[in-house]
Formats: sequence, C-alpha cells, structure tokens
Amino acid sequence: MMASRDAIHPLRNRRREGGGMEEKITFLQDFGLYQICLLAATQISYMPIAASILSSSFMKRSEGSCALLLEARNSSVSGTNGTNGTNRYLANTVPSSGEFFSLLTLWDLDCTEDAVDIQTTISIMVMIGGLFGASIAGFVADRYGRKPVMTASLALCSLSNAALLLSSFLSWPLALPIFTVLGAACGGYMTTNLVLVVESLCLPSSRLLVVALNGWSLSMAGTALLAFMCPNWFQYHLSVAIISLICAVGLFFIADESLRWLKSSHKVTRFDRASSRLIRLNRGETFKDIPLLCQLEKDGAAAAAPVRPLAARESDESYQSSLSQAPSLSYFDLLKERSLRPRLLSLAYCFFSSSVVSFGFYFAIDSLSGNRCANMAAAGSGKFVLGLIPFVFSSCASRKQVALVSVAASATAAWVVLACLLAGLPLQSLAIMLLSILATAALDPNWKISHLYSTEMFPTNMRNMARGLCNSAGRFGSVIAPLLSHFRHAAPYVYIGIFAVLLTAQFAITAIFLPNQLPSTLQDAVPAVPSDRPEEERRRKAKRSEYDEDDDARSREDSSQLSETAPLTP
Repeated sequence: MMASRDAIHPLRNRRREGGGMEEKITFLQDFGLYQICLLAATQISYMPIAASILSSSFMKRSEGSCALLLEARNSSVSGTNGTNGTNRYLANTVPSSGEFFSLLTLWDLDCTEDAVDIQTTISIMVMIGGLFGASIAGFVADRYGRKPVMTASLALCSLSNAALLLSSFLSWPLALPIFTVLGAACGGYMTTNLVLVVESLCLPSSRLLVVALNGWSLSMAGTALLAFMCPNWFQYHLSVAIISLICAVGLFFIADESLRWLKSSHKVTRFDRASSRLIRLNRGETFKDIPLLCQLEKDGAAAAAPVRPLAARESDESYQSSLSQAPSLSYFDLLKERSLRPRLLSLAYCFFSSSVVSFGFYFAIDSLSGNRCANMAAAGSGKFVLGLIPFVFSSCASRKQVALVSVAASATAAWVVLACLLAGLPLQSLAIMLLSILATAALDPNWKISHLYSTEMFPTNMRNMARGLCNSAGRFGSVIAPLLSHFRHAAPYVYIGIFAVLLTAQFAITAIFLPNQLPSTLQDAVPAVPSDRPEEERRRKAKRSEYDEDDDARSREDSSQLSETAPLTP
C-alpha cells in the first residue's frame, strides 16, 4: 500500500535537505485535485459569460421568418384585437422553424427598418461595458486579488440577466444601461479567470493545456444549445442568471486566492491558510509535497518575501519584521516599464485584431446560410478542436510558430471570402458560410497562444493589469465589430476586406515582436534587464559623473566669490 502511494507521489521519496527540489515535477503531479476542480469550475463558468455576450446575435429574425411575422401582424391589425399584446402573442406562435423570440420581438421592433440599428446598438453597449470592465478588473485584481473579482463578476452577471427579465416593462433605450453593466461583468471575468488557474501551476506544459482547454469555444456551442432549448428571451436570460449564480457560489467555495499573488503581496496569514488547504486537498503530508509550494519556495530566495514553511516563519522574528507593504502599482507603472512595453503593445494589437475578426463573424452569423444556432455550434466546436493544436504540437513547434500558422490560415480564409464576394458570390452562399466558420475557428490557436503570452510574459504584481490592458484592447475591437457587421449587406467586400488587412498586419507584428519561447517559471517581479550596449552605458555614466563634478566645482567657485565680495560685518 505504501509503495503504491509513493509511486503516485514520488516527491515524498526525494531528499529534502537544502530546501530545493531534487526531482523534476512531472505533468501529472502539477494537476492535483485542487487544480483540476479549479480548472473545471472556471471553464464551466464561461457558459453564462458567453451566453450574455452573444445574446444580441439571436435578436434579429431571418428574412423568411420576418415575412411570416409581418403577415401575422397585418392580420392582427385588421382584426378586432390589433393590440401590441396580440402582436407579441402571434409573433411568438408563428411557425418560424425554431426562430428565437427575442427582446426585439417583445418590443415590436423585429423585422422593422430600425431592427438592425437597435441590435447593433445593444451589441456595442455590451462591448463598451466589457471594455471598462476588463480595464477596471485588471487593476483591482492586482491590488486586491483574483478571486474577489471573479466571483463578483459572475454575481453581477447573474443580477444583470435577472434585471433583463423586467424588459417587458422597459423600452429598449432604458434597457441599454443593463446591457452595459452585463458587458462589464463579462469583461471582468474574462480578464481574471485564466490568471488564477495559470498561477496555480508550475510547468509550461500544464499552463499550455489549461489555455488549450479554454472554455469560450465550448461555451459558444453551449450558447447555441441554450438558445435552441430556450427560444424565448425570458427563458434564456432566466437560465443564464441561474447558471451564473450557481457558478459564482461554486467558485467562492472551490477557489482559493492565488498563492503567487499572496506571496508577492506579502499576505502571510492568508498564504498560510491557502497553502494549508492546498496541501489538504492535494493529499500532501507536508509543505514540501505540493509542486507549486516547492516552486514558490525555490524561487523565494530572489523574491522580496521568501516563502518558507509555517513553523519556520512563526519562529523567525527577523523574517516577519522584514515584510513590508507591497508597493501599489498602476497602469502607468506597467506602460513605463521599457522591457515590457513593446511586447505589451504588440500583444494588445493581436487581441484587438483577433477580437474584431472573431466578433465580426459572430454578429454576422444571422446573415449566413443555414440555421444560426447550428452555425454557432459548428464554429464553437471547430474552435475547440483547433484550439488543442498548441498543446498537441508543443513538442515539435514553438508557440510563436503555432500562432503564425493560425493567423495565416485565418487571413487566407478571409482573403478567399473577399475574392468570392468580388466574383459575385452572394453572402448567403454555402461556400461563404463554410469559409467564414473556418476563418473564425482557425484563429482559435492564436487566441490560445495570445492568452498564454498575456499570463507568462508579465510578472505577478502586473500580470492582471497586463491582461486587463490586452482584454481592453480586445473589447475595443469587439466594440468596432458590430459597426463593421452592420454594413455586411450594403458593402460586404469592405467588411471582409478590413478583416483580411487586420489579420495580415497581425501576422507581421507577431513575427517581429512576440517571443518564440518564454521562461519556464512565472516571474514575480520585473527582472533587472542588463544593457545591450555596456560601453555606451559606461560612457553615459562617466559623462554624468563629469557633469556632477563640474557642478560641484562651479558651486565651490561661486561660494568662494561670494565670500570674497561679501561685506565685513562689524
């Protein structure tokens, strides 16, 4: 029995003197019970987030359904019960091949001249909320922790969807603030959830697997299934509110605060509680049995607040007194860090470009041939399958190479769609639909690498702010996406051409500025970057010292002149 337990936990057999790790952590050891539960909870929680963001894509009916709806409206107006209530009842009972009874239908705005404009406005307000939510959540998560932002975002998402249940008493302009708050909640969750999981792992391969299993793609397919099962706005938003509340409560009890963040923020007491729970859940016997804790202890010598076992820390007064309050950093501190700025801005553009293209296709999915739920499910499933490529080919291709191939494939599909449109192929053709889904799905490996870059390229005390900035750039792109998709009927070649140009520029920026590989361990602080030109740096310091000496000599000369010319006092 003991032999089997040692086989499962070989870290127990290694020599423990010296405080270091004598054996290399294995892939399976990195995923303890806590990490598996945390990964499952955070990815399942993507379901209400995706359903909230993509809710406006189901608002507008197809042209065939609009003909039936207008016929029902005309017949109700010509009858004795030509009221809005009758129109809504008839619209809901029209045999429309599974069409979604949306808020636009509730407000008697579906299939009108203003329907597309109102749908676009609602989509933009959701994305504007996501833009502000991502930027605020990044700062708050680095200041106060990852877990509070995640649970609060899910709770706010639940409250916003519950507030939309009162839409029958509201006009569409009065519902816009609710959609904005809903977008802010989604943006806050998407900024923080991945960081909490990634910071609980030690190995790059483990972090890569977590990113490859990102829940957005499957949540797209789940959103399509939810819209098919609940083809009514009230049922849809009620279901999303309940799921979001369940996810918020589940994460509150499952997740602990990031140990890396607690360590870098000098939260000693909270670190003790979280590490003790981690040891208990992962069935470790001591502080040394958990790979993450071993890694934090190994890296602690270079950190401001080294991590040591609880008993040693309680008896070490000098250690306790050496802990000081962690410095408060802002977005300005992140942007002025010269070693991080080029990669940060390049990555932000990649988020922006990918978001414009992805959400541009999402919001135009009702214009493609076929059923919109089936198209969204196909896009989500394709994104999930192709999103596993970075992990599957991690042994033979670098992350940068995977990202370049992904962007190139998506850009090629976009250029082919543009060529088809210029050749006279209609937007509703089967070829355009397949190529559009391919362009969206092929971009998913690049999304996974970009998310991984945003967590591994930046230190712990700036990691969520960096992700917040990148996600804000992505949300800004998603604000522009509905505006572009608004012109998909009037000028589809311009709409697709912008996507193709953005992806081509993203390919060039990725090739030039983003790294091939990153360090295997996550950084807790910005490392000291040696000068690339030591001679120039030495001359600069020498010149600065000469200036200082000249200033001292000049000041001594001025003081001597003053003493000579000063009048003698009696």
